[in-house]
Amino acid sequence: MTDAEESSVNRIAGGQFDKVVMAGAVHGDINVGRSGDSPADLADPLIASVRLKPGGTLADLVLDTDPPQVAVPGGTVHVITVEARTNRAVVLQSARIAVVSRTRPRPACLVVRVGGHLKPRPFTTDFDAPSPRLVAEGPDFPFTVSATDVEQFEIEPITTTHEVAWRLEVDWTCAGRHGTTVIDNHGEPFHAYPVPALYSGRSHTVLSSGCDLFHERGCPSNLLAASGAPVSLWDQPSSYPVLAPLAETPAAVDRDPDLKESWPEYRRVANAIRMAAASGDLRSHEPPERRALLIRVLRYLFVSGQAHPGAALGRLIHAEWTTALGADHPDTLAAANRLAGCLIGTTEHAEARDLLADLLPRASRVLGEEDPLTLIVASNLCVAYMGLNEYERARDQTEDVLARTRRALGPDALGTLRTTGNLMRIHLRLDDRAAALEVLDDLLPRCRRVLGEDHPLTVSAAAELAQIQE
Repeated sequence: MTDAEESSVNRIAGGQFDKVVMAGAVHGDINVGRSGDSPADLADPLIASVRLKPGGTLADLVLDTDPPQVAVPGGTVHVITVEARTNRAVVLQSARIAVVSRTRPRPACLVVRVGGHLKPRPFTTDFDAPSPRLVAEGPDFPFTVSATDVEQFEIEPITTTHEVAWRLEVDWTCAGRHGTTVIDNHGEPFHAYPVPALYSGRSHTVLSSGCDLFHERGCPSNLLAASGAPVSLWDQPSSYPVLAPLAETPAAVDRDPDLKESWPEYRRVANAIRMAAASGDLRSHEPPERRALLIRVLRYLFVSGQAHPGAALGRLIHAEWTTALGADHPDTLAAANRLAGCLIGTTEHAEARDLLADLLPRASRVLGEEDPLTLIVASNLCVAYMGLNEYERARDQTEDVLARTRRALGPDALGTLRTTGNLMRIHLRLDDRAAALEVLDDLLPRCRRVLGEDHPLTVSAAAELAQIQE
């Protein structure tokens, strides 16, 4: 072989090649193009990408699950960009929504926030319909895409009653072939949460955490933020959230709801109860053990900073028990007292005062004036007066209630200690630091001895003493 002949030899080793040009000699230009007609390209010729943008409102939605999860509010616009893998035209014949599941909405918090040159093709779909379909708000299918000519679709999923998991299926034709491309969340379905389920008119429903422009103290968004996880779809680039399925929830818990270590159990139970209440399937008044659980759950919702769902649930329970058991049944009275506490927690002090003022004489008549529940109702009425800035009235009545409570329950009873704490706070609101300090000097040692250093009442009293002594 001569040197000239050797210079025209081409060798290719290793790798996989689509189109290969081998030339012994090249004179002038050579253009090599890729046809895009490989079997793999034609088997699934579409490439789709998805991003989210706010629909009617820009809002953060966090489900009250274990652990809490960021979710997508229904009405959030899914911007789907479709292009072709091949240079050939791909005709998009039709598209349809495939519903994967419909489930009862879970409790959640929603906070409304202030704050390409392609012309998208807008579509809506109503997931409340038995067979949801895409409804074009402009040109409808078919469309055509290629590697250099793309289409962008805006799909706004609407749901008002159920959480819906869904995928988009697109039928196409290309080079005499027909097929369907499934567009989803990297193998998982998209998700839409029914925001209307969180509201009834202007009021929050039992599923709502009560968040509005700001997060409530015990809401799932705050729990998620405490873990360091992102709580918003909009503040940082992130993947579409993948939601864990509904977990099994315990049927009951009998621990003290005032103790924080019991709250994870109560949260799961409370959320199951809230979902049942929202679906109209609560049936809360039987058996008696269930009533006792619900009264503890209402206490948990109040002490854990979830007074809004507590008030919504309390209204439902109180109305049902009043009808089924009677307004003067001891459990109905207890439920009314818990409802009033949650109303105080939501700053609806006037409604709480009216409820407690009606409740107190009935509790006195049915249970007796020195019954623990009667005394708690009387003490809570004083707290409602505090919320209405009637501090002198609250002080005089609290001193009377405290004397009765000490006499009936003893100086170290939990109810006595709580009422004593209320009196101390009233003195502070009246700017009588000396009287408040005198009460605290008696209260704090008793709390430490009877309840322990870690009890919420002890911690609160110690904090108040430190503040007074600053």
